[in-house]
Amino acid sequence: MAMVNLPPQETTTYDAIRERRRQLQSKRRWRQLAGLWRTSVLLALTGGLVWGLTLPDWMIRRPEQVVIRGNQLLKTEALQAQLPLEYPESLLRLRPQEIIHALETTLPLQRVTIARQLFPPTLIVEVQERKPVAVATCNQCWVMSATGQLQGPASRWLVDGLGFVAPLGSYQASALKPMPPLQLQGYFVPVKDPPRPQTLAVDGDRQQQWQQIHQILQQQDLPITGLDWRNEQNLIVQTPLAPVHLGVVQWNSPTFRKQLSALASLKQLPQYLDPQQIVFVDLVNPDEPLVQLRQQPSQQPLPRSN
Repeated sequence: MAMVNLPPQETTTYDAIRERRRQLQSKRRWRQLAGLWRTSVLLALTGGLVWGLTLPDWMIRRPEQVVIRGNQLLKTEALQAQLPLEYPESLLRLRPQEIIHALETTLPLQRVTIARQLFPPTLIVEVQERKPVAVATCNQCWVMSATGQLQGPASRWLVDGLGFVAPLGSYQASALKPMPPLQLQGYFVPVKDPPRPQTLAVDGDRQQQWQQIHQILQQQDLPITGLDWRNEQNLIVQTPLAPVHLGVVQWNSPTFRKQLSALASLKQLPQYLDPQQIVFVDLVNPDEPLVQLRQQPSQQPLPRSN
């Protein structure tokens, strides 16, 4: 077969095509190598993460590995006891929001923040507390929070302005000087299917009533020394002068606001009546207040000031 010589121009074109093909093959090999390298790095990182998550040294094994900061009132042990942790616990698998929610719905805390330290493995819990402003009583009861956390048993509980409680024994001694003078009776209610005997809870309606009363107490000086919810049909407000009956209370209602406003006028009552003769004041209807006197067959209208 005879050889055919290509013209110089066609030879140049053929060489260019071969060179272009070689360059494309080279780029393809580099892309394959780069893809293989990225896959290897991703697998290495994934393996390292899995190894890190299961590393025994990154475990919280005892309460001493939990650092509580910012508590000036509550004892560190009281805060640690309410942490929803089961030792040992993986430091990296902890859910900070669950811990924050459990603490803020159980204890009188304004704010909770969580931080994790890997070396050495440490859980850092920073808290801001609310001061106790009242004392609630029960008979050696447990108190269960909305999240199912239990506190107690105790007979005396300190209550903050939002109605959250902690046992008296959960507070540092310096926080109890002076003790809050306001006393709350019947603040707790029984729990359905209690996990332990004598388990009670804070009633939502009573907590909201207390929040409203406390807010008004901060705005004006009302003569209130205690609240008594033991009779569900009659909230009794204790004052230095006499008990005041409010009846069935609907929190944040116009009637309740009128009743609280009427309490301020009790300071003027001794100008018209002998305090020793007053048994109780009836503010069930705040538009027609009544006063029950000793040795008096019926209630008398409450004198009105001009």
